[in-house]
Amino acid sequence: MGTLCIQLRSGTMMNMDSNVAVKLAKAAMDKGHKVTMFGYGEAVTLIKDGQDPKRFPNVGKEISKMTAEGLEVVVCETCCVARGIHRGEEIRGTKIGSLTNDFSRMAAEADRLVTIAR
Repeated sequence: MGTLCIQLRSGTMMNMDSNVAVKLAKAAMDKGHKVTMFGYGEAVTLIKDGQDPKRFPNVGKEISKMTAEGLEVVVCETCCVARGIHRGEEIRGTKIGSLTNDFSRMAAEADRLVTIAR
């Protein structure tokens, strides 16, 4: 099976983009594909532990389950710092990393790359 890399640039409570990204990742994983996801800009909220949205799906809860099933989730450290998200606040199994090292690796290893942004 192939590898899908999803680049997400929308925050978890801005719109439904992050929910779409998670559903796409789940569908690909269910078919046996390896999936990686990189959050950039507002999408760094994807890995913030303790999310408790009232009017949006709980993407953090889904991410937590899916990382245990093999989903690799990394977000941009520079974007985290700009938004006050610090190491130790991430969902277990996710990583605060870098656009240069992590995203470039993910994109290079992927058979397909999808960007979800507004």
